[in-house]
Amino acid sequence: MDLIALEGRVATDRIAARDRTPETELQLATGLSELAAAYLATKTDGSIRNRVAGALEPAQEAVMIRLRWFTAGRVTAQFANEVQDTLRLLEQAAREIGHRELATATIRDACNAYTQVAHDHPNAAGACADSLSKCGVWLCRLDPGAAVMATDEAVRIRAGLFADDPNQSRKYLATLNTLLRTLMVGRQRKQAVAMYRERYTALTTPEMAAQLRALKIEEIGFTSKTQSALRKLECRALERAGYLTQQQILYQSAGDLATIEEINWNLALVGLKPLAAGAMPDQPAKPVEIGSSFGALGVLCSAPDAVQQVRAAIIAAYTEAGAEPVDITTAYGVDKAHWGTRDPQMNATPELGEDIVLIERRSGSWVAVQSLKWELTPVAKNPLARHLARQWPVVSVTSTESLSYELCWYEQGTATQYAALGRPAEPVALDTPLAPLDFGKLADYGADYASETQIRSAFGNATMFAKLTELPASGIRQAAEARPLAGYGDQVLCFRGPASPDGKRASGL
Repeated sequence: MDLIALEGRVATDRIAARDRTPETELQLATGLSELAAAYLATKTDGSIRNRVAGALEPAQEAVMIRLRWFTAGRVTAQFANEVQDTLRLLEQAAREIGHRELATATIRDACNAYTQVAHDHPNAAGACADSLSKCGVWLCRLDPGAAVMATDEAVRIRAGLFADDPNQSRKYLATLNTLLRTLMVGRQRKQAVAMYRERYTALTTPEMAAQLRALKIEEIGFTSKTQSALRKLECRALERAGYLTQQQILYQSAGDLATIEEINWNLALVGLKPLAAGAMPDQPAKPVEIGSSFGALGVLCSAPDAVQQVRAAIIAAYTEAGAEPVDITTAYGVDKAHWGTRDPQMNATPELGEDIVLIERRSGSWVAVQSLKWELTPVAKNPLARHLARQWPVVSVTSTESLSYELCWYEQGTATQYAALGRPAEPVALDTPLAPLDFGKLADYGADYASETQIRSAFGNATMFAKLTELPASGIRQAAEARPLAGYGDQVLCFRGPASPDGKRASGL
């Protein structure tokens, strides 16, 4: 129905609503809601004129009509949803035109209505608590103080329902989650958690707290990654998670800092302390645990456009050597996963040429650069690392299966530091001596929780070492096993080598 027809219908309904019966007034509210929605739609539906500003008045009138009849006893789940839908239109209209005061006052009136209905009609208390939580979310942008009051009331209602019915534990936990998030707005975490604990302790009996802490991890809403980490540590309930340590999450499961944060958040919801740091992990049972062969570079560039900068530098390096960028689809097999390439071979060629290079951002500090032809190179002789080191520090990571794991630090265009476990046979000797690798630098730019001591102790375990330092843990061949190289888009570059004296070009990709 177009705007003119909707406006005409509202005018007709307004005349009919003069008798003040619930049927006619609610019919008017329905027409006003549809008119407000149509006004809002003019912003995106290609209308010649933007009529968003006209949505505020009919939305507010529809809210007030429905709230009046809601508090008068028209308490059904369907009608409660209709009230929420109209409030959502009002909030959207106020946000679009910047009329915060009107939206704030109307949503506050709605909160008062929900509180009254929950008190007068206990059978509707659950729906009112959910609606108060939603109002709290909207008020976070408009009036944080009123948002806390709304979610406070929602928690009080849910606490009463949970005390009477133990099956309400998950809904109570969800309402507590909204309260804590609301308290976080505009406050330091420590202050917000202290305010939350005060409210939680006042409303939650020891029996209720025990039921919350006994919830299974599948019932809480953890992400799949966090659930996997907790299952690996044989943790089935939320309370048991409180006995874990951060070290266990990081070293004995597939968890990371986000996993720790998610667990700590849910522990705070049920009044438990965050995970303790824990003791340092024991040294690996095997002094050296080196996986498959691969080679990659870690470029230390933390700029927001680091990948674009490194990509441009790589193109410049290959162009300087006489190679030219070509479309990745010209290389054989890159449109298929599990690309059948030969095992990496030591490449001592000092000049860049025909190649495929994959660029990925692995962390806030490091950009991984993975070359196909110069995957394994002699120590301190990687030509691509030398080129990139003219602009940024570069670490080459070279792993030879079950034999050696080598790191070489390049800076100002040359190799300067080195560390290794094992040493493969190489045809090229070093031109200049290399200093021992400064593990403190790796700690400075690695994971936030990693210290230099941790990084040194993990050097015997290639997987753990890569996790702590955030350096590459695989090469381009492993990336091709995950998905076709052609699927990486702008992250993958393909270069055709310079022409030979007889006019032919090198091949082999």
